[in-house]
Amino acid sequence: MTKRTFFLVQHVPGRGWSKIALCLFRPPFKVQLNPKSMYLAFVLVLLVSGSSLAQRKAQIGITPADETKSMGTFVLHVDEVDLPFVVVDKHHHWITNLSQEEIRVRDNGLSPKSIRIFESRSGLPLRMGLIFDTSDSIVRQFTQEKDTAALFISRLVDPAKDLAFVLKFNNEPALVQDLTSDTQTLATAVQKLTVGGSTAIYDALYFACKKLSQQQDESYVRRVLVLLTDGDDNSSQLQPAVIIQEALRQNVVVIVLDTSTDTPSDDLNHRNLEKLARVTGGQMLRAGNKKQLAKALEELSSYLRSYYLLAYHPAQFARDGSYHSVHLKATRHGVRVICRSGYYAARDAGE
Repeated sequence: MTKRTFFLVQHVPGRGWSKIALCLFRPPFKVQLNPKSMYLAFVLVLLVSGSSLAQRKAQIGITPADETKSMGTFVLHVDEVDLPFVVVDKHHHWITNLSQEEIRVRDNGLSPKSIRIFESRSGLPLRMGLIFDTSDSIVRQFTQEKDTAALFISRLVDPAKDLAFVLKFNNEPALVQDLTSDTQTLATAVQKLTVGGSTAIYDALYFACKKLSQQQDESYVRRVLVLLTDGDDNSSQLQPAVIIQEALRQNVVVIVLDTSTDTPSDDLNHRNLEKLARVTGGQMLRAGNKKQLAKALEELSSYLRSYYLLAYHPAQFARDGSYHSVHLKATRHGVRVICRSGYYAARDAGE
């Protein structure tokens, strides 16, 4: 079948025509363009007609590096829901050979209209916040946390495609290092952290969610917050429910590394953090000593880099900002699915 050449034009409100890319697709190809997009696409076709493929790429600013970056890019349609998830067995081993026939998904209690993507993926770019509790309550284990930070960052941040920031908090959050791909800069920022003050975990998480939401990416990325804390919140102005809502709105996964050594599992702060991690599709991992922290880092590396991606059309979808509960399970015996428990539908512009 003959290939056809199309122009993909993306307009981001408030940012102008930020991306023009030449794409080759095999038909059938469905696209809807508004008049402005159609006009721009028509002009581009006139500009490049009669030129070689290499000349066309040069004319619209595509470099070999751009093409490399776009390989494997996942494009989400406006009426679709993306659901990254992992599957583990009872021994917490990762299951990587699940088939689409072995999953069941319900969106607000209904089966999806259709599933467009189900695949095992790895290496998706990360936008990550590294959040460190620097309050007085963690002074005993803080030196250990800083000593393992370099290993933590080197394992989880790929300079070729990831960005991360460092946030510290006591009674209020403070950005220590803005988003960067430089692992040495991140590690240095962590080493400079000092201890002191009370603990406002949820205020820091809210700040971090907002920080990630401000980073505009043209391709699909995973937004992740990794929180190191003993969980002893005593001065947050915001409630855990507010943070859960904001994390779901921004599609942020929260992973908690629990550095406490003697907190009972029924402690209210512990339960709140466990729920926050679970609902957003993350995990709460024990990291109270060097051995636990090393194991947690190993699990994190697997969790963030290897997972399944599901994209589906809900049976009932409206761009009204409403909350949708999501229930995903696997039919295979003895395995457990880890994913977020819901999402907020986007709103149309102007609503």
